[in-house]
Amino acid sequence: MMHQENKTAKRTLVVETPSETRCLGKLLGEQLKGGEVILLAGSLGAGKTTMVQGIAAGLGIQEHVKSPSFVLERIYRGRLVLHHFDFYRLTQEDILESGLLYDIDDSAVVAIEWPERAGEALPDSTLKVNIGFHEECLDSRPVKSENKCRITLETSEARWVEVIETIWRHRNENG
Repeated sequence: MMHQENKTAKRTLVVETPSETRCLGKLLGEQLKGGEVILLAGSLGAGKTTMVQGIAAGLGIQEHVKSPSFVLERIYRGRLVLHHFDFYRLTQEDILESGLLYDIDDSAVVAIEWPERAGEALPDSTLKVNIGFHEECLDSRPVKSENKCRITLETSEARWVEVIETIWRHRNENG
């Protein structure tokens, strides 16, 4: 058996509107096959739920996606089942004791807002999506909005590297 070395991929994109964040999420959702875990980090109001709305659209989910802040988890059904978690109000101990992440079908997609609260409860194979407000444009596109965000996609898992590179190519080809 050959040892496959993990290749790290990290790409940063600047989006200027919530609509662009949703479009990026949709492109991501269209590539998902099931069994993926997406970790969404960023400050309050940065666009984590907006990104999940796009992921849901890419999975063919028609239902309006809302933040699960007060219910902890929302489940949506489309081409694949999407489990949308918000761990903002939980501790790592709460998450481990609740078993929230243990009863999920391996064919589902999991999106977790505030994943840093989960610590060791998280699986190893994930796509990290960091969304932050951004003061200056990191790419060559002209600035159109004061509300732009920097979205960084990062992984060291081979299954995610291709997804990140596809999104990067699409973004460069289509602006």
